[in-house]
Amino acid sequence: MAVITVRLPEKLQRQMRRLRDVNWSAIVRDAIEHRVRLEERTAERDWDKVKEAHRMAEEIFEEMHRRYGHLDFDSTETIRYWRARRYGNMQSTPQSQ
Repeated sequence: MAVITVRLPEKLQRQMRRLRDVNWSAIVRDAIEHRVRLEERTAERDWDKVKEAHRMAEEIFEEMHRRYGHLDFDSTETIRYWRARRYGNMQSTPQSQ
């Protein structure tokens, strides 16, 4: 079994010493096990969400392709358009002045 070190404030350590009947190692071990299970479940759920979002995006893409055929879409152009709208059409940069 592995050994870990935990730093505690002195006040908390004194309070724990007064409770001699409590098995602090077991409590910490249980808390760590609980947190590991929680993190694993969260990670699994996140991947499930990613997979579901990917599947939905693929369905949308396939539907668009069925309706309109091949779309020659350049996302760079769209990004530049909206940046220009948001920040104004800044033709010069501080370095070019």
